[in-house]
Amino acid sequence: MPNTTLLTATGYGSFLLAVGHALSGQDFLKLAQFKALPGIAFTCSTVGWYQGSAYLVLTGLLNLHWASKPGDLDESLNRAMAAVIVAIAWGSSAWYFRGGMKENGFITAAAGIIQGLAALH
Repeated sequence: MPNTTLLTATGYGSFLLAVGHALSGQDFLKLAQFKALPGIAFTCSTVGWYQGSAYLVLTGLLNLHWASKPGDLDESLNRAMAAVIVAIAWGSSAWYFRGGMKENGFITAAAGIIQGLAALH
């Protein structure tokens, strides 16, 4: 049975992370090393950064929807979407750890665990 309290918290938490992610991009995108990237790498990285922020907004919206209609998580398509969110969080976490960004790794791993407990447990 989905945990509607956790789904709600995860939904609003995703919105906060999206804002933080977008704002931190402002600093990241100003780095000299980033600006020195060739045009296509610079463009794709910039777009990808903000797509990541939008992904977090979408995740928040899905979680708030599931909190208001927990029965939807009985459907295989909704469970698959929740599982993909967990997989993205854990995959991102592993990538952050590999890159030496431990704080980001812990945050995204925790988000994946909470997401799994909220939607799939």
